[in-house]
Amino acid sequence: MSDEGVVRFGDGFELDRAAYELRRSGRPLRLERIPMETLLLLVERRGQLVSREEIIARVWGKDVFLDTDTSINSAIRKIRLALRDDPENPTFIQTLTGKGYRFIAPVALAEPPHSTPTPVPPSEVPISQPASPGQEPTRSQEQPSRARIRPKGWAVWTALGAVVLAVAGSTAWRLRTSGPTLPPMSNPIPLTTYRGSQNAPSFSPDGNQVAFQWNGEKGDNFDIYVKSLSPDATPLRLTTDPSPDFLPAWSPDGTTIAFQREITPGKLDLMLIPALGGPERKLAEFPARVELAELRPCWTPNNKWIIVPALIGDNIALFRVSVETGDSTQITTPEGGMEDLFPSISPDGKELLYTRSHKLYLQGDLYQVGLDADAKPVEIPRRIVEAEKEVGLSSPVWSQDGKQIFARTLIGAIRMPADGSSPPTPIPWVGASPNWLEVSRSGNRLAYSIQRGDANIYRIDLKARVPVPEALVASTDRDVYPQYSPDGSRLAYYSYRTGLGQIWLGDSEGRQARQLTFVQKGQAATPHWSPDGKTLAIDSNITGFSQIYTISPDGGKMKQLTEGPYANFATVWSRDGRWMYFTSTRTGEEQIWKMPNGGGPAVQITHNGGVGAVESFDSKTLYYGKETGAGSLWKMPIAGGPEVQIADSLYRFNFAVSQRGIYYMTAPDFSHRSELRFYNFATSATSTILQIGIPEFGLDVSPDGRYLVYAQRDDPGSVLMLIENFH
Repeated sequence: MSDEGVVRFGDGFELDRAAYELRRSGRPLRLERIPMETLLLLVERRGQLVSREEIIARVWGKDVFLDTDTSINSAIRKIRLALRDDPENPTFIQTLTGKGYRFIAPVALAEPPHSTPTPVPPSEVPISQPASPGQEPTRSQEQPSRARIRPKGWAVWTALGAVVLAVAGSTAWRLRTSGPTLPPMSNPIPLTTYRGSQNAPSFSPDGNQVAFQWNGEKGDNFDIYVKSLSPDATPLRLTTDPSPDFLPAWSPDGTTIAFQREITPGKLDLMLIPALGGPERKLAEFPARVELAELRPCWTPNNKWIIVPALIGDNIALFRVSVETGDSTQITTPEGGMEDLFPSISPDGKELLYTRSHKLYLQGDLYQVGLDADAKPVEIPRRIVEAEKEVGLSSPVWSQDGKQIFARTLIGAIRMPADGSSPPTPIPWVGASPNWLEVSRSGNRLAYSIQRGDANIYRIDLKARVPVPEALVASTDRDVYPQYSPDGSRLAYYSYRTGLGQIWLGDSEGRQARQLTFVQKGQAATPHWSPDGKTLAIDSNITGFSQIYTISPDGGKMKQLTEGPYANFATVWSRDGRWMYFTSTRTGEEQIWKMPNGGGPAVQITHNGGVGAVESFDSKTLYYGKETGAGSLWKMPIAGGPEVQIADSLYRFNFAVSQRGIYYMTAPDFSHRSELRFYNFATSATSTILQIGIPEFGLDVSPDGRYLVYAQRDDPGSVLMLIENFH
């Protein structure tokens, strides 16, 4: 089979190696990497027996310990689903029990198609059974994506993200239709320039005002404000409640602004307030995690419903809330540790767009589903863009006419036709990546926010009478998750100073820093040392979901230990080095698992949730966190027994076990500040060590118990930017 050729087989199937794509009647069919590589191999060797060993060599090589039997079975099953092939009476793939597989269908070479694929109407998609109220319809096979962002194109986008937006329309993207020349887009101009953080812009229906959240000149509490588009206009403060108010959404009729109020960490109220100020109305309440960025509401055009992401169990799904009664109904059902975020409804109210992401990432693939007038799904949600994890998509919005979609990525922003008929293309920006995209309903304007500040690693001397934080690792970008080597001489962490998250090593004083990993997409994160200090366990999403790898602190090749369509991360060795504890979402929620050192069959440890497990020094107790609500810290006997809660507030899984007790970081309070605390094993008492600023990911204690290192966000802030004549 030619590297650049297209092979046709069956009823309209085409396998395009150059495009790395399987199509039927010109329509792309989604296949993940392992099924695609397996299908390519089978078609290349058509008519011949392909052994399981040959598939392993093609897909994984010989250096990785994985459960390849399960993976191959899954890959063959996914191929058969895509081809609609009956394993009992195969048309394409024949199983030779105990030997391997054979591709048996006739094939023909063809030229790659040049026409635009035609999306399949929803009525043509098979549904195995009716959906029950409040749930997604069940799919008999996974819906194909309409477009896919590929790594090659995104490498160019990284450079584009740093290019200054040209004036006079020289780089303005123009609609590919006949008609008069559109005026050039303006350079981004400041919409707000206040101290503190201004974020989450929402235009009034006429596009002449914007609502936003701001924590004020003193940075003491977030409230909702409204202002005109003039840079020197004085903002009108709408809310004054001592609880933080976030994420305004202006109603289509212009009379009301919806927003979310954080009552306690882990609890949100959905609120309404007149756009010109006045009495507030509580519409509904929902559980939530500490981080609220993904929970922005959106209105239906008829002003009757609000779609809001909310926590159900351990994951976030989309709910519709009646503006009249406050009653809520779940309308999406993400599975397998996925979550549905950033809802956006088309101008005609007939399509709901959102991001489906793993809970570790606020970026993911774009999904779309049809709605009726009461905001109920009328079809199977379909993926319209599959994004590589290093540039995952979030904050999708519609153009005024509903013909285009815009979304932000980790490195910029994209646009694409709303029908998915062609791939996304980049929008050039100035400086940092945009955040919180918002397109006006009229007036051809786009607003977004630019984040300021970064995360750095600090150290305190636990022997000091009054601990004073000192910067240990600092750069102009995010430096987080510090971990001491067993002898205390080295510090591992991950940093974004080169653009992507990479593992770095330095000495215990934060000096002599050197880069250890060099992933070309995604990130490498959460390093942990083996007990002998000769190996680091890390996780990376270079293949999609986070998987566990090991690497020598001297450098070299990363060795993959886990795989699967779910996340595996946060690996910590047992004290004797025989086991590796890790967190996995293979059951659909975060649970603690363990596997032999170096990889192998995994055993589930927790069944009520758990993340970031660490053994006690006597190897009798396992400590771990839970990320629901405000977070919590737990313990359970390794030999078996009930779990016991130690602390009711924990940021992420920021804790470290010492001989005397556990150091941990609390979830942020209303001021978004956190505390460093110590739980004493001898007394079971908890004491506060220090109040810190905005918490970040990672905390550890030196092996001699003298120093505590942790990550914290410094100089936080954001401003709103505006682009006129946006098209």
